[in-house]
Amino acid sequence: MSGVLRAAAPLARRLNAVSKGPATRSTRKYSADPDDIRVAYPWSDPMNPARWKSEHTVLTVLGTWAVVIGSAYSVFGPKSKPKETKPIA
Repeated sequence: MSGVLRAAAPLARRLNAVSKGPATRSTRKYSADPDDIRVAYPWSDPMNPARWKSEHTVLTVLGTWAVVIGSAYSVFGPKSKPKETKPIA
């Protein structure tokens, strides 16, 4: 088995050495500003929101507003009336 792997190793190296042209280059579409180098993820630096990526800041703000609006609705929203139960007789 190891002889087969040793024989296939040069072939694998040649296949991986394909030219990295524009078709295989990754692009940064829909991502943060590439000039903004000093960014951190919220879980690695939670006490410094100024260093978070802009996408994480937006998601945190939207999540916070969802919690605030949901809590306010549950506290101040319409109250349910207790259902009347009729005795069985």
